[in-house]
Amino acid sequence: MMGCHCLNLMGMICIPIMARNTSDALRKMALASTFGDLMEVRLDAMESFDLSEIIRAASKPVIITYRSEEEGGHGRVSYGACVDYLKEAVRLGADYVDVEYAIPLEHRRLLFEKRGTAKLILSKHFRDGTPSKEKLEDLFGKMTATGADVVKIVTRAGALADNLTVLGLIPLAQKMGVEIVALCMGPLGRMSRIACPLLGGAFTFASLKKGEESASGQVPATEMKMMLEALSS
Repeated sequence: MMGCHCLNLMGMICIPIMARNTSDALRKMALASTFGDLMEVRLDAMESFDLSEIIRAASKPVIITYRSEEEGGHGRVSYGACVDYLKEAVRLGADYVDVEYAIPLEHRRLLFEKRGTAKLILSKHFRDGTPSKEKLEDLFGKMTATGADVVKIVTRAGALADNLTVLGLIPLAQKMGVEIVALCMGPLGRMSRIACPLLGGAFTFASLKKGEESASGQVPATEMKMMLEALSS
């Protein structure tokens, strides 16, 4: 399914699909489509999957992601196998694929050269804390230079002030004309998940329901939608 690539609307919500198999994913995707603006299918959480069926069934723009253990996911396959999954997603018409910045350049380059009509989200997750403002800005510059369509930088908030450090990347991205997702994980990072799209971030992540979180600190999509509507009206 070739979705629209408009990520500039205020309050865009992406719902991660954490499923065991294809049929489980399709059921959850149908639910997510009723209150999400796009959805992220997490292949690393699945025991088996049929990419063709999943992408064809998506009624909203779909992101295909294979998150490694190093970046907070369940994925254990090699870089080459991960890129093969994402290349297949591109071939099948996925709207977006998430490519980890940590994947070695020789593997990453294959995706960037063969991206087709898919948009590439280049992501980096800091699972254990929030680096300094200077380090994050330097990282953002390097990630932007790759030519990614969306840069995603996520840290873990150890203090409320960490939210401000990460959200500070959004005006920088706007100055450079780059789409960005910048937010914090963990209970102390919830405010950044709400603020990200309101400040101009491409979108935020909210769980399908309580217990379906793909990362710590996510709130249910129905609650996120109400909060965004209240704050942007």
